[in-house]
Amino acid sequence: MDVNTALPSAMWLPFGARVLRARSDLGLSRAELARNVGVTDDKLREVEDAHCRPARSLVERVDTALGTEHQLVDAWAITLQAEAFPSEFGDMSELGTHAAQLWEHQPMAVPVFLRTREYSRAILEPRHPNLDHEEIEAMVDDEMAERAATTGPDGPALRVVLNESVLQRPQGGAEVLNGQRNFLADLVKAGIVSLAVIPEETPHHPGLGGAFRIMEFADRPSMVYAFAAQGGELTGDTEDVGHCRMVRDSIEESSVDLSPESELLTARWSQE
Repeated sequence: MDVNTALPSAMWLPFGARVLRARSDLGLSRAELARNVGVTDDKLREVEDAHCRPARSLVERVDTALGTEHQLVDAWAITLQAEAFPSEFGDMSELGTHAAQLWEHQPMAVPVFLRTREYSRAILEPRHPNLDHEEIEAMVDDEMAERAATTGPDGPALRVVLNESVLQRPQGGAEVLNGQRNFLADLVKAGIVSLAVIPEETPHHPGLGGAFRIMEFADRPSMVYAFAAQGGELTGDTEDVGHCRMVRDSIEESSVDLSPESELLTARWSQE
């Protein structure tokens, strides 16, 4: 009889990582937790490595053993639902940290995972005028956590293409923009990100359809996230991914790579 050896979609990677974190936080070995919930060490490894879709009954036992108060069961249900309706998936930012390669085009602002704290605040405050200072700072903290995970040693290989205007717009003022430029130059110099821009004088701009991200995984099908004013849409549909790859190739053909010494990163915006 044929055995289906296909791995679950990449959307299970954040769930597996969540189980691993919860276990590690309690100081339990995988073997100890496996004994507590009545499965083999290999089966629990499959769950943590996202090599299977665990049964709800197993997740409930793990949830109880780790004292996560139904959080793992809720995450399991969300992930299962997301495979049928991926646009509803809530862990897109964490999903990106599990990619082998992440490519992103942003026409309006520096991506979340490359922002300084000051630039992040300057983006979020005008977007959320109804929120108080503490709420904005909590969102900034979330963006900084995403930055740390995405640009850290275990993060994906990063390629970002911006509109040139992103690095010319003094969002938050001259000091904020200059600090953001410095930070980007440091990331490029360290080899953490490969950065390019589409020049403003480009006569046939291929990226006017909006911001999007392509996530390539080592052992799973690729996924695309299309950004929107509120949230966005995640898809793994082969035709949609193929179309976005074609747009990416056109964007790359129109882009110019930046070095740490590029004027767009070294020039100082003046307050005057």
